[in-house]
Amino acid sequence: MIRDFGLLLAVGIAAICLNSIIMPLAALGIREFRSPTKGKDFREGILGRLTVKLGSLPQVFAVPLAVASVVIFVGGVLVEDDLVLQTDPIQWVNQDSDTIKNIRVIEREVDTSQDLGIYVQSDDVFSDETMAFMHEVRAEIEEKFGPESGAPRRFYTGGSLDEIITDVAGLDGATPLVPTGAEARAFFEIAPADIQAVLMNAEGTAANITYRVSPGGIDELAVVVDELKESIVPPDGMRATPSGLAIVGVGLLENLESNRVLLTYLAMLFVFLFLAVRLRSIVRSLLSLVPVAIAVGLASLVAWAFDLKLSPMTAVGGPLVIAACTEFTSLILLRFVEERARGLEPQEAIDVVAARTGRAFIVSGLTATAGVAVLAFSSLPLLRDFGQIVAMNVAVALLSALVVLPPLLVWAERRGWVTRGLIKTQAPFIETPYRHDQEPLAPGADPAPEPA
Repeated sequence: MIRDFGLLLAVGIAAICLNSIIMPLAALGIREFRSPTKGKDFREGILGRLTVKLGSLPQVFAVPLAVASVVIFVGGVLVEDDLVLQTDPIQWVNQDSDTIKNIRVIEREVDTSQDLGIYVQSDDVFSDETMAFMHEVRAEIEEKFGPESGAPRRFYTGGSLDEIITDVAGLDGATPLVPTGAEARAFFEIAPADIQAVLMNAEGTAANITYRVSPGGIDELAVVVDELKESIVPPDGMRATPSGLAIVGVGLLENLESNRVLLTYLAMLFVFLFLAVRLRSIVRSLLSLVPVAIAVGLASLVAWAFDLKLSPMTAVGGPLVIAACTEFTSLILLRFVEERARGLEPQEAIDVVAARTGRAFIVSGLTATAGVAVLAFSSLPLLRDFGQIVAMNVAVALLSALVVLPPLLVWAERRGWVTRGLIKTQAPFIETPYRHDQEPLAPGADPAPEPA
């Protein structure tokens, strides 16, 4: 499920990138050819000034912001083990639907909502040894997880070949009889075909022991399944394995718990390596990942602070947040390098980047946030939680990139760490504050300020 989600997302992003490069540029080119744009300077505006304001923190805050990002990221890592996954599949769907209401009625009336089986394999199910083993397994499960056991998940009689024979031939108050292989074969031959299909296969090499299980989350059931795997030891030549749809849910939970954090940090590692190669600098890659670390760490801290239960989709939203945030930081850093190559001072360069790309930058970020946030209105809790948490994370990523990255870039550039190796020459360092009320530059004019 998660692999298919990632593959579909990757294909969709590639298609969007391809179409966004070809179609809009072609349409804009045709439009400009027929009717060139005239009028005011479109490089700045309200959003541009807002972007400049957000990134106007003095460079003295650069180191504290970097330290804060590390603290937030480490804090998110430390609380990962305390985050809770919503493990009840019934909670993933619309709770107001008639189906869920009917399920709740069944749970109240019969104290059960799912089945769990023990799948027994043997060379000959109709042997005395196999019947004795199945009887022993049922007795052990009854003792540990029966209705009177007080266990968190209670097992109720479901059905198996030896159980049916025991109930038919047994007497109230008497010791349960263990059917022989011959008795099991004789009973099986006269049973209806539907009953035969449920109890064992046609070859007589596998049989089922099924139970109805009391309602609850998969996490509680996982503990029971682990205990069954350890306690049920079949004789040589036999196998006994917990089975059924509930076991699929347990496997899903185990995979999510083991891979959720791994997927997030692998995504960060791959992004770091890609940026280090693409930008030809470990320092530039680390600078791009500072806002990413804030977004990823804050997501875990918020979920922990508000005791939020993560759904399977929400639990794997980390790589998506990393991708979105890295896009923002890469755009800012590369535009900063371009302005520095034109001769602007570090502070002036970051102000120009914010002013001239702020409108597109904020609109792009808010569009991504809105596109995910629309899922928050879904009637399915599985999608609603995903929309709420991932939209919040993308918004935090955008804000972190706008507020945290500019002073970091200015601070690092004053030490020659950002543009080193990317541009051949740099203008001498001159403190010239950028004025947003200055007239737009004429085409072909030198954008570098005149020395005082």
